[in-house]
Amino acid sequence: MTESLLGFVLTRLDQIESPLFLYRELERFPAADLAALVSNGILRQTSKATEIPRPAGLPVGSDLIVRRTSRGLFGVADEGEYFDPIPLADDDVRQYRVSLLKLAARIRNENELTGVPVKNGRRLLFVGERPLPGREHADVYLSLWNDDPADFMSLCKRVHPAKPRPVVMLVPRPVPLSVEQVQLLTSSDVFVVPLTTHLKGMRWKLPWSRILKKTDAKPASAKESRKSAYCRMVTRDGTRTLKKAQYDELLRRRGKYDMFIDAMTGEAMCRQGKAKPCTAKLTPKERGILIDFMETGKLMRPYNTKTGTTCLSRDAACRLFEKARRKVDVRLGRYEYRAFRLHKNATNPTLKAFEFAPPDDLQYCLIVPA
Repeated sequence: MTESLLGFVLTRLDQIESPLFLYRELERFPAADLAALVSNGILRQTSKATEIPRPAGLPVGSDLIVRRTSRGLFGVADEGEYFDPIPLADDDVRQYRVSLLKLAARIRNENELTGVPVKNGRRLLFVGERPLPGREHADVYLSLWNDDPADFMSLCKRVHPAKPRPVVMLVPRPVPLSVEQVQLLTSSDVFVVPLTTHLKGMRWKLPWSRILKKTDAKPASAKESRKSAYCRMVTRDGTRTLKKAQYDELLRRRGKYDMFIDAMTGEAMCRQGKAKPCTAKLTPKERGILIDFMETGKLMRPYNTKTGTTCLSRDAACRLFEKARRKVDVRLGRYEYRAFRLHKNATNPTLKAFEFAPPDDLQYCLIVPA
């Protein structure tokens, strides 16, 4: 399925706090869609970028430092590199910021929600109330950064007090909840709604009759499903469980992927274009830290990951990640890799963060235990 501009914005919003979008990232989408988000105030232009990825068509390498001179804008080399300054256009440094309140206002207006949006901390926003037939109202929230299921369950409990009315938790992307967690929430009248699943293209209307429909809990079948599940497969299309026979079949078809990581066995493979694949063996800790980045999809420092916290020091966590990355990713330049992107800290170069952000043409597959 082709990604929409709205889906792209929502996904980034769920990965990074206060994300910025370069115009060059957005120009691949229909101009009318970008104009609509700007017109509604959901995206607004902000200060010009001071560091940008290399524009398309230039040789691969590290990001460009933006310098404004009397002759115009130029991209220059970062510390430790040198190349001739590269002329830039205004579109290369134009960037946008998301307005959460404007996003909530658009959702509220298109879905007959009443009330005024209210921020509740850094990651939670009360969007409004949804009238219900035969019932009073449902409280509707927008929740961000939901990669930790236990943390998300605690958040749902916090907004669902004693003698509650139904709660709808809008989330940018699907939350990796277990069958039991989904059943527990639904039985408590808490309904989780991934916006990227329901808002296609630039459509803002949500299917409320389906969202608020309670499904019958089937704990027995859930147990059977867990018993037959051998592993989980994580790809660009999402996460699904596999039986042993499906896993064996997937191994026979691994050649279709540019990056294939089997955390069950530690085998890894990566390939650039039609070149011969490179294979490697991952240690348990290397598998763990790669899973941390790939499953969360968030910008993180290695020592803040679940695996990184078990390392003896911050430097040890960084070395662990960089060693694992070299085994599974294609190196493009001194600091650049194809799928795991480096984000430098402008004030402290030692505070490096990374993000699993594969380009659109990279097909990847991660296999993890069920």
